[in-house]
Amino acid sequence: EAVLSDGNSIRYRHLVWAAGGAPRSLTCNGHELAGVHSVRTRADVDRIMAELPKAERIVVIGADHGLEAAAVLSKLGKSVTVVEAMDRVLARVACEPLSRFFETEHREHGIDVRLSSQVECLEGDDAVRAVRLADGERLPADMVIVGIGIIPSIEPLRVAGADCPNGVYVDEYCRTSLPDVFAIGDCAAHDNPYAEGAMIRLE
Repeated sequence: EAVLSDGNSIRYRHLVWAAGGAPRSLTCNGHELAGVHSVRTRADVDRIMAELPKAERIVVIGADHGLEAAAVLSKLGKSVTVVEAMDRVLARVACEPLSRFFETEHREHGIDVRLSSQVECLEGDDAVRAVRLADGERLPADMVIVGIGIIPSIEPLRVAGADCPNGVYVDEYCRTSLPDVFAIGDCAAHDNPYAEGAMIRLE
């Protein structure tokens, strides 16, 4: 039985958990400034589009989820810089040759891709004005889009006793450790044969 927030309940024989997650936020100083966005819902996109006419310089933080936003914004004529903490884009989901291909494509379309770069803080009074990197460099920004992954929505499963190391763990048949409960999508972690058996969660 699944108990809902309004007190109603739904009985099931099998349950599939496909709840996804919420965007992971920056924790550095300035993360709460106006002009800092994530992209997860249509409402997120509507807010970005409403501010876009006044935003010429855009910094995208995260080169996994952020690459698509960077490409779209560049096509709209914006000056776009992508900041990625790892040494290549899409490092969590793609092999190195594929990563290098996407890096080259984005650079050839005018996007400034910064690899192995850590964000120190966001600067501004009420609205974001710059992204300061750990090496001291300051990237002017009228808008910041944060694409650093999600926090999986699994708390009810955790409370029910499911194995939740990073997301909810599933076997090769998508079964969780709870009887008759399966999980799929962004919230599901599994042992991946293409990653030498490492447990991963593909967002």
